[in-house]
Amino acid sequence: MGNTEGYVPYPQPGGLISWAESDSGDSFYWKTSSPDPDAWPVVVRGDNGDWSEFPVSAIEFLTGVYRRTIHVPGMPRDFPSDSPEVLGLSDRID
Repeated sequence: MGNTEGYVPYPQPGGLISWAESDSGDSFYWKTSSPDPDAWPVVVRGDNGDWSEFPVSAIEFLTGVYRRTIHVPGMPRDFPSDSPEVLGLSDRID
């Protein structure tokens, strides 16, 4: 992970659990900072090595990204496109 900005992996207290990665190298985590998983904020390590923390659930985060109400530093401002597609693991992009 390189420079972790003080973040630690789970199972350490407040540790990060990975839940997604983007095709461009961004990594998405939950920060286990509360006994209630619904209160875990989202932490993003951008492909440029920058870290950002968002005090929302994963669903709120994804909704905000797709509605363009949450901007993740390092991600293009025009993400997602005006016609986003959800691809499955078996879908191939060449």
